[in-house]
Amino acid sequence: MAKKGMARPERTHTQPRNDAPPVPEIQGKAKHGNEHARPIIAGTASPNLKVYHKLKGDGSVGDPQK
Repeated sequence: MAKKGMARPERTHTQPRNDAPPVPEIQGKAKHGNEHARPIIAGTASPNLKVYHKLKGDGSVGDPQK
């Protein structure tokens, strides 16, 4: 028997699932190391396909803030 505060919703009482795809997470040394992770190009999946950019040093995207 259900307790007083424990509602038992009907089977038809469901919410729609999330349609957004999961966000990829940083892995390995980039996640657990002390250095900042290099930017990763979207659309690359495995580590051998990832494209790493060299930092320009002019304050553009990816450069550390001073």
